[in-house]
Amino acid sequence: MNDVSVKLAPMTDEMYRLYFREYENDPDLYMPGQENVHYEYSEEKIERYVRRQRDLKRITLAILFGNDIVGEIIIKNIEEHKCATMGIALKNAKYKDHGIGTAAERLAVNFVFHELDIPTLYADTIQNNKRSQHVLEKVGFSYIREDKDFKYYRIDRERD
Repeated sequence: MNDVSVKLAPMTDEMYRLYFREYENDPDLYMPGQENVHYEYSEEKIERYVRRQRDLKRITLAILFGNDIVGEIIIKNIEEHKCATMGIALKNAKYKDHGIGTAAERLAVNFVFHELDIPTLYADTIQNNKRSQHVLEKVGFSYIREDKDFKYYRIDRERD
């Protein structure tokens, strides 16, 4: 897959609706013992989700593959000119194993470092999400610690 076909764009309300119409809960994102619940689309759920992202002052970027919205990158816990945390989700399993997540994470790291001028970016994954851990390391994140539920990663902008 060619990275050029993956782009990031600010997520609009209409983009959220398109994204969640084909969204499926990802079993890789459930912790052991947690029940995998089928996702049901509803306008009310979308409105609550969008409101929560805005209330928490998160930056949400749509992952575009061609003209399709295939995922989202969330930049959260933003401390201006210091650090932030990144999360990623693809809308369903058919977009896995094509390099889309890797390309999107690379673009997001560049966005945080150069557009937001934040020198340190964190990410975390649940313990059993080996795919996400592999992608973070491939993009340049370093493992920093773990607890019983999560593994934590960090990447720092190189000094010029």
